Amino acid sequence: MRLLWRVASAASLLLLLCPPARAASPEDHPAVPAILARAESLFQSMKRRDYPAIFAALSAKSQETIVAETSSALAAAARQIPPGKPTAVEAPDASTKNPPPGPEAVRSDFTAGGPIARDYWDAFLRRFDPDAALEHSRWEIGSVGKNRAEILLTHHGADHPATLKMFLEDGDWKVGLVETFWSR
Repeated sequence: MRLLWRVASAASLLLLLCPPARAASPEDHPAVPAILARAESLFQSMKRRDYPAIFAALSAKSQETIVAETSSALAAAARQIPPGKPTAVEAPDASTKNPPPGPEAVRSDFTAGGPIARDYWDAFLRRFDPDAALEHSRWEIGSVGKNRAEILLTHHGADHPATLKMFLEDGDWKVGLVETFWSR
């Protein structure tokens, strides 16, 4: 009985001196302010129509996908013959006279906020209101890892949040717009 009393006393003392470790909350992660700031800056850049800042905030995969899809669309448009124009048999191929920009030219245009970027983002923003995220959604940090994080955006009145994927690339957090919203 005496031994049981000593063991119980020692265990109680040990628990008082060394409380059990609690699981760290994602909110406690030191990267959370930078993650949230980058996501917010993307939506603010969209609202201001700051095309270079929008593109700079995106993950490498998002940038590559947007450049590839835009390059393909420009090439396809260049191959189409408008109604009433001469056919390929009647006139030389128009694409050889004025070829569409290649992926590197498209990337440079997006980086600089040129006319291709302006057309792309203006079309995007006709379908997406950045205030839906900035003003009309509750933001919560989801999981946070070494190179990946998630932000849960719950629009007012929605039952379930959208999960915005974030990636740490070259020391900066980037928004995975394609990784989050494009269908697979």
